[in-house]
Amino acid sequence: MRIIFCILVLAIGGEVWGQQDAQVSLYLRNPLQFNSAHAGLDGTLRSTSIVRMQWTGWEGAPRTQFISAHAPLFRNRLGIGLTALNDASGTRSQREFMGHVAYHSPELGNGIYLSTGLSFGLQSAGYDFQSLMARDANDMLLAAPYNAVGFSTGAGVIMHASSWFLGFSAPHLLEQDLGNAEPIGRRNRHLYATAGYIHPLNDFVDVRAVSLVKWLADAPGVVDVNIELWLFEVLSLGAMARYGEGVGVQTSYRFKEGWRFHYAVDFPTNGLMTRSFGSHEIGLAWDYGKRSVAYQSPRYF
Repeated sequence: MRIIFCILVLAIGGEVWGQQDAQVSLYLRNPLQFNSAHAGLDGTLRSTSIVRMQWTGWEGAPRTQFISAHAPLFRNRLGIGLTALNDASGTRSQREFMGHVAYHSPELGNGIYLSTGLSFGLQSAGYDFQSLMARDANDMLLAAPYNAVGFSTGAGVIMHASSWFLGFSAPHLLEQDLGNAEPIGRRNRHLYATAGYIHPLNDFVDVRAVSLVKWLADAPGVVDVNIELWLFEVLSLGAMARYGEGVGVQTSYRFKEGWRFHYAVDFPTNGLMTRSFGSHEIGLAWDYGKRSVAYQSPRYF
């Protein structure tokens, strides 16, 4: 499978555009990865790690690891954070390390707040075609692995109240050609939009509906929709759908004060349905410190 994928990439002579940022179903458990305005928004020091195993059963299928940590400063007016990512599929690899800073405004009125954020860091992209069987043994792409490191910066904004939130972000504003002598691809700018609404059914049960839209020029947009029930703010059970691609379920459990366990599984509804055992994600989050009561909707992240 890995060899077929690489041959297709090399054989296509025209421009091909596709989503390059790592895909994840537990996006609300690690929102700092795509929107720097979340830094410190929880009102506590929070660290999160997530492992995604996509399309299990396929050789060379994507494998992704996320790590993040962020905390508030100066009475929750500022937030800082760090994120790291390692993503590999077939012969392609991608890594990034980003720092984040956010400003959380005082109340704008009617219980509405605005958070803005910036991120700065490094991204690397690599390809290794040496394992391919090729007719032209002198092909430069087969001579040695390719790896490039570049500067990256991003920005994001979130408007939120006690029962809803809206967000927009571009985690990687800079675009970069990939290749030594000739470009073999290009890292393109991705845009993200989020919206969510939280409705308490009673003192013990809340319903949350959230959508994440991912957009890249000249490529199909991706729309995720998630609906969850939160029980006593301890256990969540939810269902998710990715338009035209898959459906799944996920859960979170606070098994100890400050600790949460996350799990999600999604199954493709396209041609991969009978060829994959689904995509699985496991996450662990740890909070330290007293949570601020000023920001209530992000508490479910």
